[in-house]
Amino acid sequence: MWTISSKGQFVLPKEVRDQFKLSNGSKVKVIVDGDTIILKPRSIADELEELILADIVKDGKLVIPETVKEYQTQLNKALDHMVAEAEQEYNNKEYVSFADLKRENNHV
Repeated sequence: MWTISSKGQFVLPKEVRDQFKLSNGSKVKVIVDGDTIILKPRSIADELEELILADIVKDGKLVIPETVKEYQTQLNKALDHMVAEAEQEYNNKEYVSFADLKRENNHV
C-alpha cells in the first residue's frame, strides 16, 4: 500500500520501475476506469495522439472521431512518405551511417 504525499505524489517500487523500464523522466499514462486507477507507460502512440488532438484544436476543429481519423490518416501518409524516402536513400546508398555521424561529431 502506498501513501500519497501532500503534493499528490507516491513512489513506485523499484521492482515495478525495473519491470516496465521506467526511469527519471519517464512518462506514465493515467487511466480511470470506474473506481480503478490504471498506470501505463506512455507509448509513442500516446504521444502522437496528443499531438493530433493539439493540432485539431489549434486548427479550430471539433475533436470528434471523424476529425481524429482524418488527422491520423494524414499523419500515416506523411510517415509512409518519410519511410519510402528513407528506404530509397538506403537502397541508393545516399545515407550517412551512425559511425560517420559519430566521427563528424568528434571533430566538431
